[in-house]
Order: sequence, then C-alpha cells, then structure tokens
Amino acid sequence: MKNPWADLPKPLVYLAPMSGVTNRAYRQIVKQFHSDVLFPEFVSIDGMHFGSEKTNVLLEYDEIERPIIAQVFGARPAYFFEAAQKVVELGFDGVDINFGCPAPKVAKNGGGCALLGDLGLCREIIQATLDGAAGRIPVSVKTRMSFGKTHVREFCRVIADLPLANLCVHGRPFEKPYLGSANLDPIREAKTLIPFPVTASGHAHTPEAAKETLDYTGCDGVALARGTFGKPWIGKQIKDYLETGTYTEPTLSEKLNVMLEHARLVERYHTNRPFVEIRKILGWYVRDFPNAANYRSQLVRVNTIQEIEQIVTQIQK
Repeated sequence: MKNPWADLPKPLVYLAPMSGVTNRAYRQIVKQFHSDVLFPEFVSIDGMHFGSEKTNVLLEYDEIERPIIAQVFGARPAYFFEAAQKVVELGFDGVDINFGCPAPKVAKNGGGCALLGDLGLCREIIQATLDGAAGRIPVSVKTRMSFGKTHVREFCRVIADLPLANLCVHGRPFEKPYLGSANLDPIREAKTLIPFPVTASGHAHTPEAAKETLDYTGCDGVALARGTFGKPWIGKQIKDYLETGTYTEPTLSEKLNVMLEHARLVERYHTNRPFVEIRKILGWYVRDFPNAANYRSQLVRVNTIQEIEQIVTQIQK
C-alpha cells in the first residue's frame, strides 16, 4: 500500500476539500502549480450507500490528479465501512473522515464537526473505516480545534492508538468557523499527543502565514482552502518561500491566462451549466484588480468563453 501522507517529502502543501469548489477543474488548475495531494468535494456516506448519482459524479477524477484522497462525512459507522470499501474500489489513494465540517446541513444530522460531541462514536467511525479499508489504502481524519466543550486534545487522546495516516486540524472552533485568526496552539498541542503526522488548516493564506504555521506548530504540512480563491498558484509560492525565502507574484497577463484556462476546464468537465459554475470563481481572480467591481459585475453574467475573453481584453487595455 502506498501512503502519500508518509511517502511524500515534508512539509506537505495541499488543497483541502471544499464543498462547491474543489471540482475536477479547480483541482487540476491548482495541481498545475502545486498540491502534494488532492481531494474531491467531500461526499456523504448516505449518498454513497443509496447510490446517489450526484455523489458518484463528485467522486470522478483523472489519473493526472494522483495522489487523490476521498473525504467522506456522515454519522453511521456501518455506512463508513461501506464507504471505505467503495473508495478502495474507485481506486483512490486514501480515505479521509470529515470530523470538521461546520455547515449546518451537515452538523444538524450529526456529521462533520458535530461528531466531536460523541468521542466514543468518533472512535467507532474511525474503526469502521479502517476495517472497510482493510489496509489497502491509508485512513486519515480532519477536525477542528473544538466543538462545544470538546477540545481537539480530547479527540487526540481517543484516537492516538489507532493506525491513522494523518490528522488535519483547523485552528478555528465550530461556532466561529471562518471568523478571526486561526488559533495555532491546538494544532501545536495535537502534534505532541499523537504519533502520526499532523497537518494544519486555517492559517496558510499567504506564504508567510504558512511558514509561521509550520514553524510554530512543528506540524507536517499545511492544507490550503480559501487562500486559493483566485490564487491557485499559492501552493507554489509557499513551496518556493519555504525552500528559498522568496517567491514571485504572477503578472496581470499570467493571472488572466490562468483564469481563462480555468474557465475552459470547467467547460470541458462540467457540461451542465458550466458558466454558472465558473462565475463566482472568475470574480475571485479579479477581486484585487483596479476597477474590480465593474469586471465582477460583467463576469457574473457570462455564458460563453468568448464573453470571458472579451472581458479579459478589456482588463488588459
């Protein structure tokens, strides 16, 4: 069994799974710059159990995306066992359990971060997933610093003896999933409590922030999420900064070329209303440009590649 968490050089810099974002086009445009591993959007074990077509589509990937890991969420151990078996059958390089999603539609059904409210169930779910994977692919987990009164340190103590491949900790609580600065102390503490690798999420939106996270926590890598919005090249910038102490910013022309390539990938892979899929992402690319509001107002209405090309021509003038 190959284990990307163990086999790849540290520190890892990789794109985390994000609902509604990390589709095939998004993953592949980020991979062109740098991502040690990739994840599709996280999927429901219930959807997998009942053969949801939407879930099946979310799990499609191309060989160029390897190593690629499927992240699953839910609350039933038996379904996690099934999901791990299915992930193996689909040829993924690992399966990751989502104990970190703060979305109300996930948490209200007892999944994601809400699982931290029952640490016994967390362990049962991990064991079921390990049993389903049966040593054929590595099993990893993602969580947050806290849920209610449960802190990640308690979670670490419950899972420390299990043969997991990685723990990713997001440095914000369930109750404030995106507000304020990420707290690096729980990640640093988690690193001292478990024997397997720990990666950090929540403070890698710039190369400087990523280095600060790695230096302070001693962790084995950083997961990139919203920091990639409109900046799919940030992984390469982080790697360059860690290796040389410097990094470069793409030129305006280079940024626009990436934006166009991204749009073309969406058109190729997402044939059902592709330009609805890409509109918000195009807005991310231009948000720091002069006259950005005007360009965004045009980009949210595009319906063809030609319309996007016309707006790019305007920007370059």
